[in-house]
Amino acid sequence: MSTTVSDTQSLLEQAIDPKPPVLPPDTPLKVAIAAMTKASASCILIAFEQQLLGIFTERDVVKITASEIPLAGVAISEVMTENPIAISLDKAGNIFKVLSILRSKTMRHLPLTDEDGKLLGAITCESIRQILKPADLLKMWRAEETMTAQVIVTSSSASVLEVVKQMRTQRKSCIVICTESDKKNQKPVGIITERDIVKFQASGLDFAGTPVTAAMSFPLILLQVKATLWQAHQLMQQHGIRRLVVVDEEGYLAGIVTEISLLQALDPVEMHANVELLQETVADKIQELNKMNEELRKESLRRTEVEEKLRVLNDNLEEQIKQRTLELINANSQLKKEIQDRTTAEAEVRRLNTELEQRVLDRTVQLAASNEELQQQISGRKLLEEKLHFSEKKVRAVFEAMTDIVLVLDSQRNIEVLPTNVAADSEPDCDIVSLTIEHFFDDDNPDDWWVLVQQVLETKQTLNFDYSLTVYDRKIWFSACISLFSKNAVIWVARNINARKIAESALCQKNAELSHTLEELKRTQKELIQSEKMAALGQLIAGVAHEINSPLGAIRSSVQNIADFWAEQLQQLPIFFQQLSPERRQDFFALLHKSSQETDTLSSKEKRQLKKILQGQLESENIDDAASLACTLLDIGIGNNVEHFLPFLKDSQSRNIVQTAYQFATVQKSTKNIVTATDRAAKIVFALKSYSRYDQSGSKVIANITDGIDTVLTLYHYQIKHGVEVVRNYGTNLPSVLCYPDELNQVWTNLVHNALQAMGNKGVLKIDVKHQANAILVSITDSGPGIPPEIMPRIFEPFFTTKPPGEGSGLGLDIVQKILEKHQGELQVESVPGQTKFTISLPIGIPL
Repeated sequence: MSTTVSDTQSLLEQAIDPKPPVLPPDTPLKVAIAAMTKASASCILIAFEQQLLGIFTERDVVKITASEIPLAGVAISEVMTENPIAISLDKAGNIFKVLSILRSKTMRHLPLTDEDGKLLGAITCESIRQILKPADLLKMWRAEETMTAQVIVTSSSASVLEVVKQMRTQRKSCIVICTESDKKNQKPVGIITERDIVKFQASGLDFAGTPVTAAMSFPLILLQVKATLWQAHQLMQQHGIRRLVVVDEEGYLAGIVTEISLLQALDPVEMHANVELLQETVADKIQELNKMNEELRKESLRRTEVEEKLRVLNDNLEEQIKQRTLELINANSQLKKEIQDRTTAEAEVRRLNTELEQRVLDRTVQLAASNEELQQQISGRKLLEEKLHFSEKKVRAVFEAMTDIVLVLDSQRNIEVLPTNVAADSEPDCDIVSLTIEHFFDDDNPDDWWVLVQQVLETKQTLNFDYSLTVYDRKIWFSACISLFSKNAVIWVARNINARKIAESALCQKNAELSHTLEELKRTQKELIQSEKMAALGQLIAGVAHEINSPLGAIRSSVQNIADFWAEQLQQLPIFFQQLSPERRQDFFALLHKSSQETDTLSSKEKRQLKKILQGQLESENIDDAASLACTLLDIGIGNNVEHFLPFLKDSQSRNIVQTAYQFATVQKSTKNIVTATDRAAKIVFALKSYSRYDQSGSKVIANITDGIDTVLTLYHYQIKHGVEVVRNYGTNLPSVLCYPDELNQVWTNLVHNALQAMGNKGVLKIDVKHQANAILVSITDSGPGIPPEIMPRIFEPFFTTKPPGEGSGLGLDIVQKILEKHQGELQVESVPGQTKFTISLPIGIPL
């Protein structure tokens, strides 16, 4: 089981990828990603004159994607990892040394150079796994022993951009997509890896707008938890992948096995331990075999003595048998001779009888077949004569009814005119057949029809084309068909299509006029929708500005608190920590730890009740100034389980320590306030950006309906928060829709705006979204006074409005109806006092 130095060196040479993608440093980033995708490589080496300058890996693509850095105008040298760890071939040693370097440096790619520093290639975990074949060793390991149990997962409702950011934050090379269920039992449905992100960048995928279900690797290749690493290695080889999702017997997620997991099984230390274990097992087996061999040797001696006795008895018996056998042989020989003579005679008689019967049977069959064949030939000839006679009549009738020109032309340029009723469809005082034949032999004819005839004779394929003849200074159009008639002749059939040509010309002109009118209508409709969108956006500006100013004020206040803390405490902190005893320092950090875990979810009433309880506990322990201390501890986040801190609070130094911990807790709360405020402002800006964007491509895209609705609700947050309760009832596992998202946003804006105005910004706004059959149903219900029955039939009329002058154009619902007609959707309205409900049905438009 030992491996020699030459074997490991040979493995090392086999593991080198001599032609990895190598690019100069000024290569555009887009070109580099495309090259990586085309080569199916996990990294690109950047070199100049064969000198390694840097490396660019799949993980770098994930970082760029998560940061949303635009690829245009960026060179590979700006984002590559400079001066990467490399090794020369003479210092590489063997394959296990390279494995040790990759594991200790937590790398997946190791560039290789010669003694002069010139780039030779690269060694990766994938290239090592492909050349190592320790089948017996891998069969000793189970997936559950080497898998990574801590797997980063995300739900199927997330977008690709969210997954990329999660990969960057968690520093993971893949994310497993699971169905939405409890955290303990999750069923994987797909996976997105760093290599997938590279492919998406190369194809220009919209990361933010694409759900993971549309981009994940599917179907997912799963590995059972009891499978061996050898089975995992074979699956990776078969499907060309670098990681496998491990599931238990019920199909729930258990972990993940990667190339790193396989290479860990090849750790020299582990291999040495396995060898020692096998050697001990072999030694025990050898000792047992020696013991059994001694017992077998004794048994063999005993059997030898018995066999000797049996051999003597056998010799005597054989002598008797030989004598009796000789007597039987002589008698048997005479009997066999008599039987053989009789058998030979009987066989000859049977052979002659069989041969005679077969000859009679063969001759009978031949005569019957000849008779049947003659009868069939006679019947066939009679039937053929009848068919020929009927076909002749039918063809003659067809030719008499035809108004087409029918000619038979051979390779010798002979023309035969078949008798058809051409005069019924010809011009008066004009012999069309003669004009056609003259056209064949006209030297000034630019169309050499004999070339077309020769083409049909050579290719044996029918040829169709249109041509015209000039009669009295005007053109008459014909449609000709040339097909093979015999080996050296073709048949020419020409039909007058002059009326059709005139109709086609008029139709083309009419279609051009209609197309121009339709384009003008589409352009006008787009301008009207965009102007209505901008008008609605103008009404939202004041509220959006207030929504952005509120988090900015919170950020400004929190930053001021942090700045005041560091200005006051920066010089005092070193002195404070020096004065702390080890025990008090432990209490101080326990307070900070408790503060970092606390979340401010208590109401004012609950805080007052908790303060009274805490104050009572402190007073029962005779701690001075219990009321003030209870307020400070509650602000830090210590409201329950104060018993652990009671011995510390009795110390004279505890007040200063508690006060310092309170100031640190204030800084922590300020940072949390900043994070919350920035998230709120970013959400508003993103919604504003998404709403105001206008897609000029004019083509449908796959989009999530609820994302557009949430964007509109975010923009109307200022109007909603002062008295409107929003109830969202979104169905689970809603499919995406092939649509125009910008135009649908205008639909949601108009309906939500009308609902808020109808309620006077006071009431309940209910939004229901569900999947039914092959459509998405969206219902928007408000608790306003309702639409009077007398104006219900007019609400979709252009420029009809019940609002005061200056507050509405009367185009909102008309635009909504036109946009839904463009999507082949439907709109229904139901209204009673206290409830008005608009229901929209949108076809999904993509296969489920």
